[in-house]
Amino acid sequence: MADDSVHALLADEELVDCTLLIDGEGMGHLLGDDKAGDLAKGAQLKLALWLALVLAKKNMVRISLPNRYGPSVRADLEAGPTVVDLHSIAPYYYTVGHKLADATGEDSLRKELRAAISGDRFEKAFDWSQVSLDRDVSELRETLAREEQELFDAGYRAARDVRAWKRRRTARLTTAAIYKRAAPERVG
Repeated sequence: MADDSVHALLADEELVDCTLLIDGEGMGHLLGDDKAGDLAKGAQLKLALWLALVLAKKNMVRISLPNRYGPSVRADLEAGPTVVDLHSIAPYYYTVGHKLADATGEDSLRKELRAAISGDRFEKAFDWSQVSLDRDVSELRETLAREEQELFDAGYRAARDVRAWKRRRTARLTTAAIYKRAAPERVG
């Protein structure tokens, strides 16, 4: 199984708050206890993202944005990676956030996530990757969401490869996998 597949599965396992829109006969086990009773319409429960998305499409639950996607955390995203430890909040913050924005129609969340990805947080993470070859950056790296860690790792490897190339330890530089995925395929 590819590394990306594992991370996609882990992202889909994050729990999200839902409200039941129907009476759930025999669904009491979803509350996490051993009772297999019924759930009444309006019951609050936490479901894995993949299940919540399926049930929301069938109008069986309404997904609520978790606090980690609330105004205070979203405002902190603009301040940069040293302000908020996204990894401890939600390791797959951006992936889950985009899925939640699509499911809830929360356009402001989608815009803020897009701005964070193309803005200061990712820029600083990439900058740190370029200047940290001789430093211990494990504490910093641990605060980054998985998507930011991928960018950091790609930048770190690129900086390491450029250094080796400049010292004539390698004859060829290659394109990082993260950039290959983002580049459009060539025709011809």
